[in-house]
Amino acid sequence: TLQRLLTTSISRTEIIAGHMLAMFVVVFAQQVILIGVGQFAFGVNYLREPLATLLVMIGLGLWISSLGLFISTLAKGEEQVVLFSMIAMFLFAALAGAWLPLEATGPAFAAIGHLTPGAWAMDGFQNIIVRGLAFDSVLLPVAILIGYTLLFFGLGAWRFKTE
Repeated sequence: TLQRLLTTSISRTEIIAGHMLAMFVVVFAQQVILIGVGQFAFGVNYLREPLATLLVMIGLGLWISSLGLFISTLAKGEEQVVLFSMIAMFLFAALAGAWLPLEATGPAFAAIGHLTPGAWAMDGFQNIIVRGLAFDSVLLPVAILIGYTLLFFGLGAWRFKTE
């Protein structure tokens, strides 16, 4: 399929963006399921600020999709995709505060954690759910997620090989 796509007038960036859109749809659907279960089965009030929740979901979905795209340009086989994905998942989850809240860590660990996009996604969701803040409280976290999206998309587009 890639060889046929390369014979069209579509640029490699457009090819990658189309693939990333497909990955985004999968990631976004997973978030809808998780947030739906959290809201309706466990009473987590994601829908207190539905537009803010949607915005964080979009930012998070775009970042994860662009990270997956970048990993696909690094890996040389299926085994490496799994390995790189697991390393990224463990690293980003641990540093972002998914295992232990960054508020419970020292200031150095919290500062390092906030260098990762996952911490900003956590901040966005916590601003809505835990802190009870308004829509504008997610704008900075989402802007940072979009910045990481552009970074990983750019790296993926740069590393994409058409041979």
